Amino acid sequence: MARTILFVDEEKFVHKALKRSFRRMRQEWDMRFAVSPSEALGILDKESIEVVVSETVFSGQNGLDFLKTVREGHPQSARIILSGYSDRDVVLKTVDLAHQYLSKPCEDDDLEATIRRALMMKGLLEQEALKEIVSQIEALPSLPEIYTQLMETLQSEDASIEQIGAIIARDVGLTVKILKLINSSFFGMRQQITHPAKAASLLGLDIIKAVVLTTGTFDKFKHLKFRGMSLEQMWEHAMLTGAFAKIIARRSGLDRNAADTTYMAGLLHDIGKLLIAAHLPDSFAEINAMAARETIPMVEAETAILGATHSGVGAYLLGLWGLPDVILDAVTLHHKPAVTAQETIDCTTIVHIANALAVSGQKIHDPRVSISELDYDYIDKAGHMDDLEEWKSECAEYVRSGSDH
Repeated sequence: MARTILFVDEEKFVHKALKRSFRRMRQEWDMRFAVSPSEALGILDKESIEVVVSETVFSGQNGLDFLKTVREGHPQSARIILSGYSDRDVVLKTVDLAHQYLSKPCEDDDLEATIRRALMMKGLLEQEALKEIVSQIEALPSLPEIYTQLMETLQSEDASIEQIGAIIARDVGLTVKILKLINSSFFGMRQQITHPAKAASLLGLDIIKAVVLTTGTFDKFKHLKFRGMSLEQMWEHAMLTGAFAKIIARRSGLDRNAADTTYMAGLLHDIGKLLIAAHLPDSFAEINAMAARETIPMVEAETAILGATHSGVGAYLLGLWGLPDVILDAVTLHHKPAVTAQETIDCTTIVHIANALAVSGQKIHDPRVSISELDYDYIDKAGHMDDLEEWKSECAEYVRSGSDH
């Protein structure tokens, strides 16, 4: 069955160019074209559109208002901006309105890859209702104390990029927001940026301030209460997993950039759990209760109740936002790394091990105790059983000492 794509641009020569460029895709894509937001909304009201590719500037109509309407009224549609308008303030306003931002002129291969990626990530979730909920997410919960600290630092006359980067690195919601922005084609990075401190240094204080002060990342979830697990517990686990992942990456000989990426993947590995807790609180409580009552892994309870796991939910959103594949793979497969069939140490393997060690609690201190969350068969086939004990010891020492690695 053909996938449905809607292109919205008032320049008809752009329509002709797109039809010519993607003529070979006619068997795979059912393409629709609109010259205005009002025409596009008429199509969206009549048909199920999977991906909307839109300009931001139209004569007499507001492209940003159109994207907001699509987000609210048709949340199942992935939203991609393809714009020749390069005003920075407009780009900043699109951070919450689109999953991806592409600048004109855009290579056909880049646009095709972005659309394919959006379609692929939509396939991660099978339940339509859950797709709609995830598609509507604008921001992620953030710890109030981090918000306070960041705002105080931003208002300081001697605030530095290093200080801002360090604070951003402690917050999941802001980290994703900043990485999404820096990796958009508007900023023209030649390679994916995966560490918030690097992103902060490239964006600069003015843009960081604009993102923090205008997107409302924090206020939306400032008073959020979870049933079954606290926001602080989630964050502590994410931080510990990230720390363990970086320790293992370094001990495995990965270079600094790869180790930083692995840290970020560890930090974001449970992002889907956070999304479920924030947007499906009743289901989240039911999942926790079922897992405790039947002593089954949380992912099994999630599948039974939602028809999807937090791994899929997290990867779906991060994929739409354009984070690197290496992070998506680790988020998607951190509970089942054997799917990758890798026989070398990689980010997914490291995050799987780091997560299992972070969950193990006091078991990490006893080398004689096996950890149920670890896929020992996979680790053995990959040739890391001997390394595992060393990594476990290093992570246990980190917990004991409380040192920064």
